[in-house]
Amino acid sequence: MSLLHTAHLKVREDVIEPFRARLERHAAISLEREDGCLRFDFFQERDDPTLFLLIEIYADDAALEVHRKSSHYLAFREDVRDWVMDRKWWFWNPGRRNPQDGLP
Repeated sequence: MSLLHTAHLKVREDVIEPFRARLERHAAISLEREDGCLRFDFFQERDDPTLFLLIEIYADDAALEVHRKSSHYLAFREDVRDWVMDRKWWFWNPGRRNPQDGLP
């Protein structure tokens, strides 16, 4: 069963552009190197550009664990450690199946 992970990250105003660039690189690396990372999108809030929403889909809990232990994830966390002022995240199970998925 796939797992949806969402996160809200609030960064300092003076690092918005470097953070955005580093997050873009992190998302691309995660998708490229992790078979279980099925999707990694992020959005920036219109009225508060210091707020980012991350939307990630993993094949399962094991794939998320691989992501969290990967060297690129640990490097990302270290690189943005002083930039992120607040971090909240959630983990979501599917509420219903899309019949086109071919799953029971």
